[in-house]
Amino acid sequence: MRLGPPLATLLLLAGALLGCAEDERPEQPGGSSETSAPEDDSPSPTYLEAGDLPPTLSLKEVGARTLPARPFADFAVAAGDGVWLSGVAPGAVRYSATGAITARTRIPGEVVQALAATPESVWVPSLNPSSLFRLDATTGAVLERVRLPGSPVAEGVVGAAGGRAYVLVEPLEPRIAVVEGDAVVEEIPAPEGAVAVRAGFGSLWVPTSEGTVERYDLGSGSWTSVPVGPRPRFLDVGFGAVWVMNQGDGSVSRIDPRSGEAEQLAMTGLAIGGGDLTVGGGAVWLRTDSVVVRIDPRTRRATHVIGPPPGSASAAATDDFLLISNHDHNAVHVVPLPLPLPR
Repeated sequence: MRLGPPLATLLLLAGALLGCAEDERPEQPGGSSETSAPEDDSPSPTYLEAGDLPPTLSLKEVGARTLPARPFADFAVAAGDGVWLSGVAPGAVRYSATGAITARTRIPGEVVQALAATPESVWVPSLNPSSLFRLDATTGAVLERVRLPGSPVAEGVVGAAGGRAYVLVEPLEPRIAVVEGDAVVEEIPAPEGAVAVRAGFGSLWVPTSEGTVERYDLGSGSWTSVPVGPRPRFLDVGFGAVWVMNQGDGSVSRIDPRSGEAEQLAMTGLAIGGGDLTVGGGAVWLRTDSVVVRIDPRTRRATHVIGPPPGSASAAATDDFLLISNHDHNAVHVVPLPLPLPR
């Protein structure tokens, strides 16, 4: 996730980055105040305190290698046994478990959305021009380049499933461009305040600025709403659930796709200014602007906390390694997996 975009896209990013900016955390429910708040019929949000987190491990303690990554190491996604990263010249590159770059692909324009991947393909949305690239996950060869019907929403997430990709475009009139092969085959109107989209369990999952994840059933074309935590943003699908980062309080929501109910998991207890959430390497990884938290998907508890240098970006994991990008330090941190046993 980026917090300092280039000037060429500053105006476009301004609206979408409201969900990523640091802000003062709202007063906890039950707190005292000398002035009475105006009456409001809408329900008050619930902010979770910090969970029971283990001690923070340094990069040295987890055996990480730190490598230079320029000019702007940003969004990461795992595909097969490698991790693709945007923002590294010439546009997107593939890292192996050794930290070696094994493929490079030139991406014209600027990548402003998190990537999507399957073991065979990686989808990379770009701005100026607004296009979606499908890459071979191993070689980086461009398999398709599709012109999008609008600008990708900055700091969003792309979805991919069943041979189709789903890209959220146009923040003022949000809609989801459905890409199949070399064409946009459909446009689905998105909910107001939509900030991202992922695909899984026969549905699209769309977090909104209203503190919900909206579920679009690809079979029936109907929408249902799932309340989650404050300011949901990044999300991923895996381990039989949908996992959502809530930037407002550093919590994670686990949505059961069968019941449609969400379980709120207390994590950092602090607002997240920038980061990511990803599934892979046997765990769920919450990347904030100060730590990376490993969550056991069975127990729903944090097992490890890693402390890279403060700064925003992304993370992605294969079975063999975790890659943490850090664009504020022009670096990536390659962490071998599994992590050391908890203290």
